[in-house]
Amino acid sequence: MPSRWSLITVWSLCALLLALRITQPTKHALTWDVFGYYLYLPAIFIHDDPGLKDHVWLDEVMATYDPSTTLYQLVDGADGSRVIKYSSGMAVAYAPWFFIAHVIAEPLGYPADGFSAPYQVLVTYGTLLYVLIGLFLLRRVLLHFFDDRLAAALLVLVVLGTNYLHLAALDGALLTHPLLFSLYAGLLLATIRWHAKPSWKSALAIGALVGWIMLVRPSELVCVLIPLLWIGADGLRGKWVAIKEHPAHLLIAFLAFVVAALPQPLYWRAVTGEWLFYSYVNAGEGFDFAAPHVVDYLFSFRKGWFVYTPLMVMAMLGMVILWKRARHLFWVIGIFLVLDLYIVSSWTNWWYAGGSFSARSMVPAYVLLAISLGYLLQQTPALRMWRMIAWVALSLVVMLNLFQTWQWNRGVISKERMTAGYYAAIFGRTSVPPDAQRLLLVDRPLTEEEVLKDTRDYSMRVLYENTFDDRADSVYVLTAEDPFTPGPDLRFNELTSKDHAWLRISAKLFITDSANAPP
Repeated sequence: MPSRWSLITVWSLCALLLALRITQPTKHALTWDVFGYYLYLPAIFIHDDPGLKDHVWLDEVMATYDPSTTLYQLVDGADGSRVIKYSSGMAVAYAPWFFIAHVIAEPLGYPADGFSAPYQVLVTYGTLLYVLIGLFLLRRVLLHFFDDRLAAALLVLVVLGTNYLHLAALDGALLTHPLLFSLYAGLLLATIRWHAKPSWKSALAIGALVGWIMLVRPSELVCVLIPLLWIGADGLRGKWVAIKEHPAHLLIAFLAFVVAALPQPLYWRAVTGEWLFYSYVNAGEGFDFAAPHVVDYLFSFRKGWFVYTPLMVMAMLGMVILWKRARHLFWVIGIFLVLDLYIVSSWTNWWYAGGSFSARSMVPAYVLLAISLGYLLQQTPALRMWRMIAWVALSLVVMLNLFQTWQWNRGVISKERMTAGYYAAIFGRTSVPPDAQRLLLVDRPLTEEEVLKDTRDYSMRVLYENTFDDRADSVYVLTAEDPFTPGPDLRFNELTSKDHAWLRISAKLFITDSANAPP
């Protein structure tokens, strides 16, 4: 039976992901970022309130299901409306399962409010279905380049040797990245098929998938480089001939892209009156394109991609083989990776918050990196010793990933506060050693209130004190022209050589009757 090993491998990996997902509770599936992705559906289809102007039903959801500590998923719009910060691509994916749950919730004895158990369960396992389909799509991609056994091995390495496992089956099943992985696999397969034999169906799939990918995460529009730069067996000249012979395919792809991406501008228009709306307006949140955090993104012990997913170092080494053996693949994969890495590492919050193991924003790129890794393994020197070394190294990398995934799931690896010292302290351990917590980064609360709980590692000194004895009644009067009192004028490196400092500030404030006077 042809291709039997890779097919058996896919089914086995699907069974594993399903089994792991079953061990995780679904009660709090629609929380935090996922709550923001999902909120489109109950707001529009249950409450007819896309602008979220009616605070009553949303307050009830917050009180009943506790999806997050604050509504950071929303930003203020015009006329009292509130705009969902995230784009609607995940809501599109959740929609079929949301509608099924909405039909069966009340007959099963649950409230049809968009958040009761049927919604949580169906959306969770419905999204997992997309993830499993993605593995079948990746298998078809790999079989285009490699034999059946190597394709099977690559599937195992990608799933068990990277943070894909954690995101697909544990904490991140409803986040964007596992779905994007599947959409990328579909896009790459459609691209390969169109270049092998142009058809309107492949063109339609390319346009629709690029549109949906952008609808999930607008920054992922970089995926358009895959069909644009891809070159088939006939080379660049053959691609140009195919485009000239099938100009309608370009139109089909473009129209499919527009239709797939249309829900977002329609939503913005309905809520804000604008076709384009930038929702990432919170202070300190945005892109640092002039100063990307590439080194931290790759090598930091906080979430460094190469630190926690060392298999991808080997995949990057495969780019050398692509340069020598498949230059056309080197250019499309290399250009995509450089631009993608630049974009994801330019985000101010480059470690992408707590719900991820390693660099979660690189997971969609594993579809392409599986190819470079495959070329590396395919071109391993024929000497038996080198083959053995390569496979032993791969086995160790997979075991490390599995163990560290377990550590993450058990809280041994901290979600946001990792440091090199703490990593060394817990490496290979099943529990946190005594006092190792002191090696972590400062604990940042999820709310606006910050409290210094442990003063053991801090020294205290007075930076500034002023009794204003040189002024009448020892009072400094604030005016429109002079709205601030004097204070310490210090640079941060004059306060401390560490990465943070606590400031304790106290003052006596007197409000006079003039404070209520009209301007």
